[in-house]
Amino acid sequence: MTENLSDTLEWVGENLQTQDLNLVLRYFGRMQKWQEVSQLFDWMKQHGKVSAASYTSFITLMGKGHQTRIALDLYCNLEDEHIKSNVFVCNSMLKCLISNGRVETAFKLFEQMKEGGLNPDIVTYSTLLAGRVKARHGYSKACKLMEDFKGTGLKFDSVMYGSLLALCASHNLDEEAETYFQQMKNEGLPANEFHYSSLLNAYAAKGKHEKAEKLIDDMKSAGLVPNKVVLTSLLKVYARSGLFEKAGELLAELDVSGQALDEMPYCLMMDGLAKAGKIHDAQKIFDEMKAKGIRSDGYSYSTMISTYSKIGNIEEVKRLEEELENIKGKYDLVVMNTLLNAYSRGRDMEYVMRTLKKMDKFKICPDRQTFSILISYFCKEKLYDLAQRTLEDMQVRGHRLTEELCSSVITGLGESGRAEEAFKLYNQLKSNRHTLSKVLHEKILNILVSGRMLKEAYTVMKDVLYIALSRYIEQGKKRELIHLLKWMKNQRYELASSTLNSVLKKLRESGQSDVAEMLSHEFTSSGKQAGNSHARLE
Repeated sequence: MTENLSDTLEWVGENLQTQDLNLVLRYFGRMQKWQEVSQLFDWMKQHGKVSAASYTSFITLMGKGHQTRIALDLYCNLEDEHIKSNVFVCNSMLKCLISNGRVETAFKLFEQMKEGGLNPDIVTYSTLLAGRVKARHGYSKACKLMEDFKGTGLKFDSVMYGSLLALCASHNLDEEAETYFQQMKNEGLPANEFHYSSLLNAYAAKGKHEKAEKLIDDMKSAGLVPNKVVLTSLLKVYARSGLFEKAGELLAELDVSGQALDEMPYCLMMDGLAKAGKIHDAQKIFDEMKAKGIRSDGYSYSTMISTYSKIGNIEEVKRLEEELENIKGKYDLVVMNTLLNAYSRGRDMEYVMRTLKKMDKFKICPDRQTFSILISYFCKEKLYDLAQRTLEDMQVRGHRLTEELCSSVITGLGESGRAEEAFKLYNQLKSNRHTLSKVLHEKILNILVSGRMLKEAYTVMKDVLYIALSRYIEQGKKRELIHLLKWMKNQRYELASSTLNSVLKKLRESGQSDVAEMLSHEFTSSGKQAGNSHARLE
């Protein structure tokens, strides 16, 4: 608590209107005085001087200050339903979560918001789309969101199209990006530099330099002058296509015109050269950039650290880290993850732990990639206790478990004779409503059988059979369903009445009444004949 603010509020607070206090709140936010932001907002609540705009501002500022837990607790405990369903408040909460990597939490909360009376607007959907840009399977999930959007009666605007184009570019979907770009133009919405840049980025992934050059011509024909962002995207196309001479010429043009004053164009050139195995040339560009006094935010160092890590030159990685620390005196999450990945790849435990301590020192919050790097490394080193603690820490910080992350831990626990712990982790994944793969089911079955946990192995087997039945029903695969049912009968499986009724209901709802009747007859009659000699699928 800052005493000066307390004294000031006691002196003049009662004479200030809510809108005046909101201005002060935003001022503290611009100055990044998070303690004062929280103190002022608490005083405003205690004295009944809050509005929807107050909540919007406070939640937005908590997002910028990476205090998502405070913002989320505040929103979830809001008793005023009008404020809680206010579209500006909801949008600020969703953006707070998404900008801090809590994408799945944001989408779950979005559904709750709609149930609570939110009428989402176009900003809501643009915000949610932005959360899918870098997410795994982001495009397919975004398509489901678009179906929801179409049902609202809202119309696409240039911002929405921009989000869709960025999403396509991040998932290397150039054809889909082209479709949205043309659809936008057909609807009479003007394309701006951001739209052109996103489509160029989509072309870069596939090395479609001819289409990229044609797009630049189209842009000029429309009366737009390619700006720095667009030209940098074109440079990316050339670098990814292996056209280093063209990329070099464009980089020189940007330099002469004063548009290469940050490290990004150089990073793109370095990255393309490094991926083509031209490490000496990449280092040359890096040295030229430093010689010109171009300020680095760490991305150029991350590029070279990653490059030297891949060829096993850990000493050069350490030298670059030291050089960066001497220049900047601090790190960001991108650099930290790059260093962790490099030292994990080099199996250098001392420097892995050193990097983690630096993250604590500089108050850098780990993201999903951080946890993924650590879990993979700990499993490689057979440090399964550390891997499990890392998974627990990940959940505490709001990240969901995934099969990809847990699979190697489950395997390692099984190989080290810790079947009970492996089964516990498997059940945690199930409780998160994950659709687990056939490979993981087989893996845990082998672990349980080897560990003599036969009762648990039988439980897993029942789950697998029920999942298979449900999947065949949903997909309308009658032939496979009948084969599985016959196999179960031959193996003397008896379906419990609750399971049988559930399966029969699914079959009838999906229009497969003939299979439902056959199933009912087969398992009901076989149960009467064989009595308790059957295995029971409950």
